[in-house]
Amino acid sequence: MPALPLSDEQLAEAAKLKFLFQKWQKERRDAGLPSSQEAACEDLPFGQSALAQYLNGKIPLNVDAGIKLANLLGAQLADFSPTLADQAAKFAEAVVPHVEEAVMTAETVGGFLVTDDDAHAPVTIPIRMVALHLQAGITNFETAENFDSDEKLHMPRQWIEENDFDPKSLLAIKVKGESMTPTMYEGDVVVINLRDKARVNGKMFAINFRGQAIVKRLKYERREWFLASDNPEYRQEPCKSGECDVVGRIVFFQARNFRDRL
Repeated sequence: MPALPLSDEQLAEAAKLKFLFQKWQKERRDAGLPSSQEAACEDLPFGQSALAQYLNGKIPLNVDAGIKLANLLGAQLADFSPTLADQAAKFAEAVVPHVEEAVMTAETVGGFLVTDDDAHAPVTIPIRMVALHLQAGITNFETAENFDSDEKLHMPRQWIEENDFDPKSLLAIKVKGESMTPTMYEGDVVVINLRDKARVNGKMFAINFRGQAIVKRLKYERREWFLASDNPEYRQEPCKSGECDVVGRIVFFQARNFRDRL
């Protein structure tokens, strides 16, 4: 049975999505980065054929695909599909634990329940501080709470909201080694956004490099990706598939090792 044609609303949403995707492609080309549909699908859970059909209005978007595309494009779901954004909000509301209506509203920030009354809203949101346990060639990982007293890194709620982060997708880890000095020293703490794996030239990421968790900058040179250190004594390493997988982007770091800075 042939698929039903998309409604006018769905076609309009596909056109908006295609416009945002073309804008993303231009920004990537201007930065000397891969910008093809195939390159985009490296960070998407579906292939180039499905992506082309979403962009050209051949198949309808769903909430999961819409969220993945919004993350890739650095956009909000509502920027191209208010309908799916409304559905996503209803899904989130359905899974949020019930609380007294007098205190909380059903508004969420990345799945974290907040209030529209600053008198009741939490000033900070705790981020788990963990150690990453990785295996070479495997993108999944395990975490272990290895800090004293189940330590948390408390981040300002306003920062979480303004950056549209999901607190459950943020992890804090300690920096090891000297490869990122003078920017970071061993013992400093970085926050990783696990939902942001799209490679960006010159930005800093947590990387699974041959089974080890490392913090490096990604550099795109001569049509290849490399791991770069801020410490000039460390050489660049090729970031090859199977040896080098992005865990998440570094979105914050906190200096804790002041001894080596003074």
